[in-house]
Amino acid sequence: MTDRTTARRSHWSHRGFTPIELMVVLVMIGVLLVTLAPSMTEWLRNLQVRSAAESISTGLQKARAEAVRRNQNVYFSLVTNPTNPTNEPGQLTSACALSSTNASWVVSLASPAGKCEQAAGGSAAPQILDKQAKGNGFPDVTVQVKTERCAATASSTQVMFNSLGSPANASPIRCIEITHPTSPSVKLQVRIDAGGGVRSCIHGLRSDDARACPAS
Repeated sequence: MTDRTTARRSHWSHRGFTPIELMVVLVMIGVLLVTLAPSMTEWLRNLQVRSAAESISTGLQKARAEAVRRNQNVYFSLVTNPTNPTNEPGQLTSACALSSTNASWVVSLASPAGKCEQAAGGSAAPQILDKQAKGNGFPDVTVQVKTERCAATASSTQVMFNSLGSPANASPIRCIEITHPTSPSVKLQVRIDAGGGVRSCIHGLRSDDARACPAS
């Protein structure tokens, strides 16, 4: 290898980008970001909806399993998590109330209204076993409790599972529909059947898709 060849290679390996080349690269990156931004935003919205549905489904299954294990009634409750200057959106406080339109939830041995600040696993009423605040992973989702098969809006806020794992309160939650306010076409539903079984499904898919919700 000649000294001239070695010098040429060294020159190309160290010269870097010219201003024109750098400008071209920046323009290409800008075009790519503009192209991908809408789909990325939509993906993040859908991720919130999926996260909320998975969280609610997990809470329901936890409540049911604990009711069977403990051989006693266990509540799954949807609750508000009002914010104030000293309260992070991911925290539940004593200002919480039962709600049919909020993604925050509590699993407890007694109704948690006004006592959501208690730590999970503690012995103080309402003896919270688990809880999740809306601000943790899905702050922007919209939730609506509905009647059986998600046929109509309902005002139910709780499911009380008995020792057999079945809903035992007078008006238990039967369907929770989760959407995003800026992407209302994406709807996930968490359904609780008469025996206490919990299933998540996607509203609006073809009936032959295993992920689709059954017809109302």
